[in-house]
Amino acid sequence: MRTMIEVKDFSRPIVLVSRCLEFEDVRYNGQVIHSRIIRDLEPMVDFIKVCPEVEIGLGVPREPIRIVKVEGGHRLVQPKTGRDVTREMNDFTDKFVAQLGEVDGFIFKSGSPTIGIRNIKVYSGTSMSPVVERGSGFFARKILDRYAGYPMEEDDRLRNYRIRHHFLTQLYTFADLRRVRRSGSYEELMNFNKKNRFLFSFYDGDVYSKMCKLLEQAGSSEYERTFLAYDALLKELMQKPGDVRSRIAVAKNMLSRFESSMSSAEKEFFENLLANYSDVRIDEDALTEVLRLCVLHYDGENIDGHTILYPYPETLRMPCDEKRDKDYWT
Repeated sequence: MRTMIEVKDFSRPIVLVSRCLEFEDVRYNGQVIHSRIIRDLEPMVDFIKVCPEVEIGLGVPREPIRIVKVEGGHRLVQPKTGRDVTREMNDFTDKFVAQLGEVDGFIFKSGSPTIGIRNIKVYSGTSMSPVVERGSGFFARKILDRYAGYPMEEDDRLRNYRIRHHFLTQLYTFADLRRVRRSGSYEELMNFNKKNRFLFSFYDGDVYSKMCKLLEQAGSSEYERTFLAYDALLKELMQKPGDVRSRIAVAKNMLSRFESSMSSAEKEFFENLLANYSDVRIDEDALTEVLRLCVLHYDGENIDGHTILYPYPETLRMPCDEKRDKDYWT
């Protein structure tokens, strides 16, 4: 039986990232932003780095820019100099997106008027003006349009355990699907759908049923058309993870496959485990670890078929208690 480290060979994701996150001192104030998720990912992914403001020649350091609402439209301006860089930013972004090759996900700088994804301030004027609305940065909004449904997050939000877990699960799933597309194999697509059955059922059972039906009705000669339809359904499915009830339902489904081999004491243990999870007495990681042990015990040779238990490399798991070894009694 393989060890946990050998459980799965993960496809290597390609991630577009803000250059100011850990890489270069290109922020408007000449600083770099430290980001744990970037440090953790760097050995595991291929990064494509970009700073739209530097790319259009604003330099480092530079006067800040902001989005201003003018006659119903948005302009990107530098209040102190009065410079309007809307055209330059749009031209650069259009060219960049057109030339961007394969990519599986995006990590951008929160709060940026160019590369921030959400809650970006839009002002009524260039100075001493109120915020009149909020949206996405100039560069980011075109990425959002072109790559709708892809894993996409900001550095600040990725400090949250649940958001990080969801993002990494998406990212490695999309990277693996890219591998499947390159293979051009209908059989590989079928295998991909099968090994992710519990993960996809957890995210959205109804959409997963559509994915299964699509593959059942399609033939290997229609691979490209089938793949595109499948890809669209996957993007719909993975927008938001399932809830507690969905997690419990999937756990029960997994355990039902070994029920005939389980003792009554084991069955009772798992019922209590799920009740404690439902009542928030144990967390998702605790449930996952017990399910991993169960699968290793009863179905260890098919562990690769349980991606819900191993959605991304173990080294990317977020520390659960960084103060665990602190001595509170001295």
